[in-house]
Amino acid sequence: MRSLFVTFMLLSIAVVYPTAVLALDPLQMVYESRADLQVAFDADTGLSVPATAAGFLLDLEDWARQYGWSEHAELRSYRPEEGDGVPVRVSATEIESAIGSEAYVVMDRSTGKILTVKNENRVWPIASLTKLVTADVVLDHDVSMSSYGDVRNSDNVGGARLWVYDGDQFTVEDLFYAALVGSANNAANALSRTAGLTRAAFLAEMNNRAAALNLTKTFFVDPTGIELGNVSTAREMTRLARNIFEREEVQRFTTTSTKYIYDLTQGTSKKMTNTNWMLYKPAYDDVYVTGGKTGYLIESGWNLVVALRPDGNDTDRELLITIFGADSRADSFVDAQRLADWAWDVHQWQKYN
Repeated sequence: MRSLFVTFMLLSIAVVYPTAVLALDPLQMVYESRADLQVAFDADTGLSVPATAAGFLLDLEDWARQYGWSEHAELRSYRPEEGDGVPVRVSATEIESAIGSEAYVVMDRSTGKILTVKNENRVWPIASLTKLVTADVVLDHDVSMSSYGDVRNSDNVGGARLWVYDGDQFTVEDLFYAALVGSANNAANALSRTAGLTRAAFLAEMNNRAAALNLTKTFFVDPTGIELGNVSTAREMTRLARNIFEREEVQRFTTTSTKYIYDLTQGTSKKMTNTNWMLYKPAYDDVYVTGGKTGYLIESGWNLVVALRPDGNDTDRELLITIFGADSRADSFVDAQRLADWAWDVHQWQKYN
């Protein structure tokens, strides 16, 4: 009788909870079948284990999307979307010797496949790349672009700034342009207040963004990037930027070459010129920018995260490139272009069906 009762209960559970109880997670099954994965990824968290073969992989799902889907049929849910071009390396030509930046990552944006890295796990001050996360948090709070924010003397923390009087007002949209085009630190501080949060709560949301993406080395201590406590790695910053660049508003703001914003209090306009030279300098006419942000501190050197296509219509070969520690602003863009040209030259994008 007992065995019949147990059988009845299991069948009942299967009817009510067919997926949750009886369908085992395919990725967990693969993990438990492979000793190499168990060494490289923590059994409880799925996070990569330092100093193992995990390398640039951030977590077990990262492995599944980079490699696992092609090695195990049961991981098909992690494969690229149908029709995506998957980069396949066709040349052994190296690029490392031509790049002077301290760290970099090159990712195929549509699939997330990593094409090359250098010092990708080194923790680094990210400077004004921080402003991407500031913008992301404000956008999540659905602040009206036509509402107002004020720039205060207390917002001046050094670095790039809007030259305004205490309390001058701008539309929220213009504060976005000032922060993401002109990289004005006081504008970023003013923008953060428009979310209606205390500073502590705003920073908590910024850090929650990183935690939600399994970015264990990414931390924020202010909304501008002026503080050295705003840190990440090239690999983690690339994942973060890929997520944020999905927002149409961020694409629009960060690909604007020049924008006049209006000081509503003074009745004057101010010209914002994008710090990303790849948008408008003739040397970069052969690439098409779909998103980007620069950053600089004396301690960090010149940082850059940028999304590039060989032309505006070539969505298959779009790259996401993160660079830390270039010797100059110009060098950061030169390195990004060299990395992009190399990636396009040594890979073929094969359609996945």
